[in-house]
Amino acid sequence: MKKSITGIILVAMVLTILGGCGQSSTPSTSQTTAISSTSASNSASGTSASSSTSSSTSADATAATTDQTTASTADSSAVTADDQDGDGIPDLVEKTYGTNPHTADTDGDGTNDVNDQTPVYTDNLISETSSTVLPITIKDARVEDNAAADHLEITFKNDGTTTLSNFDIYYTITDKVNTDQVEGYYQKLDGLSVAAGESVTLHFDNNVDQANHYYGNMNGLYGTSSNGLTFAISLHAAGYQPVTFTVDKADGTAEVAD
Repeated sequence: MKKSITGIILVAMVLTILGGCGQSSTPSTSQTTAISSTSASNSASGTSASSSTSSSTSADATAATTDQTTASTADSSAVTADDQDGDGIPDLVEKTYGTNPHTADTDGDGTNDVNDQTPVYTDNLISETSSTVLPITIKDARVEDNAAADHLEITFKNDGTTTLSNFDIYYTITDKVNTDQVEGYYQKLDGLSVAAGESVTLHFDNNVDQANHYYGNMNGLYGTSSNGLTFAISLHAAGYQPVTFTVDKADGTAEVAD
């Protein structure tokens, strides 16, 4: 009985402090992704990516991207062994909420998770008016059967004649069974520069101290749903239309969250 009461008190304290944050999100019904019949397949993993180009704009993009770095960067004075991103949500509670303990702004919308009503969903914040085609080829896109631990991984080649930089990305993850469960993530791909003719691989695995590695939320659908998932991805470089493509995760045992 003593152990049970202690547990109840602990839960009550956590809920009192963090009651304003929740995992559920409501995606915008206007969000669409254009897919063409051009397909790049990964025979080793059984996943496939279909690519095309599309343009999207957002009136809130400038403000959100300005705030993103501040929101996602941990407050060093708030970082503890139990809260490694310093967002005010203990790591164990982040696992319950489905948020990423490695970044204080899981969905990349510029709002700290503890204050975000939909911390794992943001609308597409890519802002672009150019109609110039982004000169890249998606060589491979996969979310499982990776060489290392499974995660979203994208390989592409710069087919142009100049270096590409100022990249950002937006992707949604949709549960194929419970289709109302959708997550949406936006990230500026800081430090990414791709020379003409060069191929690079992006990893969304939280190993952000390594080049071309970015945040990936393993506490969300990717790490908790055993249903099949669809990733709808828009990859963008400033001055060009985004390239959009999809990649599927097969149903089965959910990935273990890190």
